Amino acid sequence: MPSTPLTQESANPSPQVNLTDGEALAFRHLAHSIVSRTLAHECEYHRLGRPELADADWKVLKRQNELRIYKRRSRATSEADQTRTTGMVGTPNVLCVGSVEGSLEDIMNGMHSKNREEMSATASFLHNSHMDCAVLAVLEKGSESDPFRQLALKWFISETFGDARLVNHRDMCTLESTGIRTDPWGQSYGYFLAKSVDLSGCPPMPESSDVVRAKMTMCCIYRQAPGARVVDVYAKGTVDLGGDLPAFLTYNASCTMMFSIAVAMESGEAKRLTLLALQHAKRSASSKPELEAEAGVQAPGTSLSASYYSTSSSNFTETTTPPSLLSSMQTKEGREPRSQKLPVDPCWVCGRKPAMAKLVRASHRRCGICSQRVCSKCHVKRRLIARPHPVTVACCKVCILAAKRLSVDPRDPCPILP
Repeated sequence: MPSTPLTQESANPSPQVNLTDGEALAFRHLAHSIVSRTLAHECEYHRLGRPELADADWKVLKRQNELRIYKRRSRATSEADQTRTTGMVGTPNVLCVGSVEGSLEDIMNGMHSKNREEMSATASFLHNSHMDCAVLAVLEKGSESDPFRQLALKWFISETFGDARLVNHRDMCTLESTGIRTDPWGQSYGYFLAKSVDLSGCPPMPESSDVVRAKMTMCCIYRQAPGARVVDVYAKGTVDLGGDLPAFLTYNASCTMMFSIAVAMESGEAKRLTLLALQHAKRSASSKPELEAEAGVQAPGTSLSASYYSTSSSNFTETTTPPSLLSSMQTKEGREPRSQKLPVDPCWVCGRKPAMAKLVRASHRRCGICSQRVCSKCHVKRRLIARPHPVTVACCKVCILAAKRLSVDPRDPCPILP
């Protein structure tokens, strides 16, 4: 075990903590007990028809689309009354219920990380300002029966929690458990647990480092009915930021932690779209020599380039001569030089030509996945996973649908644009 605590410089992709058989067994039992208790509460809530929580007992902290986060009001009623009202006993500081659009597979894949590289990629979506992270040890991995299964010890450090920028950075050492199982009634559910633990190989940093050890517990149960386009969510947890901080900051951090559930769906979609982009790039690279041999020149639009990408959500650069997958020849405005003549191609989705194309040589954007021209009505902005930060691209609706049909396996390497 390392004798010094982890820092940004010392964290690396390989596991850094060696556990005894007794320690590993204790972590397995801890994860199983928390998930089992949460599942029991969720099953009762699900059996009751996932009702609205009573205003007399619960206060809404925040809402985001179909997700609602509550805290319990003063315990004026008896435990039996609370149980009859909500179907839950011993609830934690915050409770999140509702639904998010997407698939169970995407939300599980969005929170899944096998190593430091993938953990950093997903953290770019799940956390506002993570600084570094590490996978300390992997106790269990996915299998053919449950590819999303993982039990691992992880560490990360962040300069913000929620919307608040704290004076001191916060780090966490957590036990993470994920997977998809079947409940006693034969219904499938997904689960995600992140629980702070004390680990001798990853102790809190000294006071001189200005890093405070925070603690958290979050356990989520996900369900998706056959044929449904939404995932039902039941999650509960708490955050202790450490130090003498106002209560509203703690609740804000807890709400942000819960809303990462919705962001996980975006992370899962980003992995699919990035995989599709890499597949298009591979096919384009293999076909480009044949096109050049036939035409005698480089064929435009046959390579996937980061010149189609920009970290700004409103700025896309377009070029037809990308030297590599993520090489960029961007102008100051992020567009092609005016002297370059652009093909007046119609939108390949709906066939509409650019307005006033013959007068001002206007052109549609290129799809950041397939490089086809696409109009403003037939594309949406999506983020792809790239080094060092996600990049925002225009994605045509055809690629959005194609990505949804891709077969994904979380055991495969995480797709990342170079």
